[in-house]
Amino acid sequence: MAYPGTIESGVFGQLGGTYAATSVSSGAVTIPAGKVIVAVTSLDNATQLTATAESGFPDPPDGEIIPSGVTIYSRFTALTIAGTNGAVICYFGD
Repeated sequence: MAYPGTIESGVFGQLGGTYAATSVSSGAVTIPAGKVIVAVTSLDNATQLTATAESGFPDPPDGEIIPSGVTIYSRFTALTIAGTNGAVICYFGD
C-alpha cells in the first residue's frame, strides 16, 4: 500500500540524488539548498568518506572503508569522497 506523505517519499530518494567519485569534482558532493543527504550507497570497495552529520545522527569515522553495495543512513550536511577510486550514490531528503 502506497503512502502519499512527503516524509516517507523523501527517505527513499524521490527528492533526488547524485553520483560522486574521487575522479569527479575531487569527490565533493554539492547538496541542494534546504536538503541533506539521507543515504549513501558505496559503488567501490575503496570508498572512504569524510562526512558531517546533524547532531544525534550517525557519522562514520573519516577514512573508514565502505565496501561496495553498503548503504549508510544518516542526515549528512557535508560529504566528500576520500581516498582513491571511491564512488557513491547519494540520496537527498528534507
